[in-house]
Amino acid sequence: MKNNKIEDRTLLEEDIKLLGYEQMRYSIFAGEDVNRQEYQVRIECVQDGFEVYTTRDRASVTGKYSFENFEDARNKFIRLLKLMVLSNQEAVKEGERPVYSSPLWDK
Repeated sequence: MKNNKIEDRTLLEEDIKLLGYEQMRYSIFAGEDVNRQEYQVRIECVQDGFEVYTTRDRASVTGKYSFENFEDARNKFIRLLKLMVLSNQEAVKEGERPVYSSPLWDK
């Protein structure tokens, strides 16, 4: 299987733009230890395929998912972004603090 990081990155960036998620914390193929932030959704190209995961406080890794093909990894990455938006919108609605400030969920 051939990985084309440039095309794959472009597809993910288009997805993010269509959803209006440009303000979110995410990382696309930056390298596991590069630009790691708290509460970030990340996708990395690894030897056998792709890994998708989120970071939490102090940028610790939560739930790492491995995929052999880009489409499955892409779907999980987008799903995690959507879940981040929904959970923070719900937190704000319930009077709780979101994990970070964003126009996607701030009042």
